[in-house]
Amino acid sequence: MFKEFTPPQGYKVLKVAPNYIIGELIYNLLLTEGFHPQIISSAFPYTDPVYMGRGLPVYIIIPEEEFEEAQKLLESQNFEE
Repeated sequence: MFKEFTPPQGYKVLKVAPNYIIGELIYNLLLTEGFHPQIISSAFPYTDPVYMGRGLPVYIIIPEEEFEEAQKLLESQNFEE
């Protein structure tokens, strides 16, 4: 349904969360641990997420230099794939 997402230069996709609520949980965990995550809606190029609701998947992206450490944190918190 959605095209392959390519993050901005200098970022990597850390996780695809099933919806915005889970995405916010992951985002806040990373933020409190000192990382610099961003949430990107999978509907962004197609429609306004306000109309689609919070049930669509979201991409959690993070700067490349923080990727491995953030991945380890998610694994330790049972957010692994």
